[in-house]
Amino acid sequence: MRRLAALALGTSVLLVAAPAAAQSSAGASGPSDMLLLMAAVGAAVAVFLLIIILLGKTRSSSGVQQRLGSLGNASASKGVFGRFAFLRRAARSAESAAAQRGATNMIESALEQANIPLKPGEAIITAILVALLAFILLSAITRSFIWGVIGATLVLVGSLVFVNQVAARTRKRFETQLPDTLNLLATSLRAGYSLLQAVEAVGQEAPEPTRREFGRAMAEIRLGRPINDALSDIAERMDSQDFEWTVMAIGIQREVGGNLAEVLQTTSETMVQRNRLRREMKALTAEGRISAYVLAALPLLLFGAITVINPDYLKPMLENTIGLVVMGAGIVFIGIGIYWMSRIVKVDA
Repeated sequence: MRRLAALALGTSVLLVAAPAAAQSSAGASGPSDMLLLMAAVGAAVAVFLLIIILLGKTRSSSGVQQRLGSLGNASASKGVFGRFAFLRRAARSAESAAAQRGATNMIESALEQANIPLKPGEAIITAILVALLAFILLSAITRSFIWGVIGATLVLVGSLVFVNQVAARTRKRFETQLPDTLNLLATSLRAGYSLLQAVEAVGQEAPEPTRREFGRAMAEIRLGRPINDALSDIAERMDSQDFEWTVMAIGIQREVGGNLAEVLQTTSETMVQRNRLRREMKALTAEGRISAYVLAALPLLLFGAITVINPDYLKPMLENTIGLVVMGAGIVFIGIGIYWMSRIVKVDA
């Protein structure tokens, strides 16, 4: 019933868009009208696919697949990429191309850190589809292929920046929560828990993303993986050198013996003191960072203000070859200055 409703709605969308497309094609006299025709057809197809995605019914998996999916990433058999064979093939092709260029591990690591339930090929195809839709819409609205290409490029770059920013925030939260995590482990060990029970307690009581990572480690341990390897994977996924050292200390203490709770407590206090020092240095360099932001944004703000107030003033720079060369050189030097100032105010602690 839901598929029939989706088909009916999609057909109505196409029927509504067809007269507009036919009217624009009947009066087509140039590339601008052709762009409008392409935009109408593309929008109709996009809405049709969106309706099918929202109202379509997924194929129910067997009990074994459901149990296995609860222990791992079941995104390959669910969602849009599990419903359409051509999207699965496109995702596999994109993942193969990324693997040939050695970018699969980097993309997969960023997606895991950002907690985005997509495989590398699926993320690449999603970004390409959104960029293609932005290209069609901007080309139709502005009637210029150049703005369409610019919009598609911004979408691709924005997708990369978004994933990296979300991953960076997740890593920062994990590092901030790490002293409390070690305190919870040490307290659990002092209360008589084993190391496995202490890890399970962290996976149940810690905030995100620590809870998610330790819960995943517990699932791997229940499937037979050594506890040190599972914890090392957490350090690798979160790119945390502090936790990597902590895992090394845990491994040494398990081999040679000793008071593991005391080691974890000392490590936690050291991290707290270092974080306090890092925050103090950040406060001391706040003035320099604000100055760097202002100096970096000033040329762009002035360019935008002059463009709005007096557009004719910048025409010689935008229409002459020498002006374009000077503007390109200015952008390069601004980028160098931004990088230089960021390195000056950055303190490694």
